[in-house]
Amino acid sequence: MFEEFLAAYRCTSPGSPSEVPDSVHPVLKPLFSQLGGSTFDDGVYRVHTSESAQVIDGYVGEAFPELAGRVACFGFDWLGKQWAIDAGTGTPDDPHVLVLNPSTGEVSPFPVAYSRFHDDVLVDIKDLGDELFGSWAAHHPEQVPLAFDECVANTIPLFAGGEDSWENLSKQNLQVVWGTHSQILAQLR
Repeated sequence: MFEEFLAAYRCTSPGSPSEVPDSVHPVLKPLFSQLGGSTFDDGVYRVHTSESAQVIDGYVGEAFPELAGRVACFGFDWLGKQWAIDAGTGTPDDPHVLVLNPSTGEVSPFPVAYSRFHDDVLVDIKDLGDELFGSWAAHHPEQVPLAFDECVANTIPLFAGGEDSWENLSKQNLQVVWGTHSQILAQLR
């Protein structure tokens, strides 16, 4: 597992995988134990640690109460979008994947089994991620690479009337983005 992914993505900051607690969904344990805390391609994609995933899962539950206890985040992209397994879809030993967007406040089902996500899906969409990240990075070379706890997010979220433009994007702390946006989304629901 992860062979195709690791051939396509360059690990620019390896994590320090540690023992994964029993509370982590069993399908995520190999990912966290092997790649937890790692950054790929200067921040295009990051793999959560069990600790960072637990924090983000809390924000996801606040923003989307219908998903609380049902989803478990495992990775995120440079825009702060979270990739999560959805225990309510797929099979118990191979759930489907969701993408959660803090800027739009949207949850998008990604009807693919988790077992195919890293080696198939991320490899297939790599060029698009590289292109978008590369465009942003070309205008902000001093802000690359992104640290593990950073993302590029809308200063004013799109769900709050922010403009979908490069000018409305800035480097921010991932937990601050999700913490703030989850509170706003909870108030809007």
